[in-house]
Amino acid sequence: MVICASGIMKINIAKDSTITGSWDIATVNGFTEKDIGPQIGKGQLEGYIKDGEIQINMNPRIADYNIFLNGNYSNENIIGNWHLSLFRGQDDEVSGSFEINNENKYTAYINE
Repeated sequence: MVICASGIMKINIAKDSTITGSWDIATVNGFTEKDIGPQIGKGQLEGYIKDGEIQINMNPRIADYNIFLNGNYSNENIIGNWHLSLFRGQDDEVSGSFEINNENKYTAYINE
């Protein structure tokens, strides 16, 4: 696994366990949006936590060509997997793993 993106992900958790927030992420190690999808730049996010698992939609206003994060939530960090969701087009699945630490630092990894 190699780091493909890094930045800040601010997450707000409501009493009903819904999530809102924002992100500001850049590619690293020569990766591009073609390699890792639209998880670069800035954007808003939405999601929820249920039974210790977190689901985050990084582009909630866009149905196609979107990044989803699925992981385990704790007070220390969030660790899980990300994947690019497409309705049609690219045949190869684009996915990897991620971590968000307790200082809101987001790090995404991909297999080379």
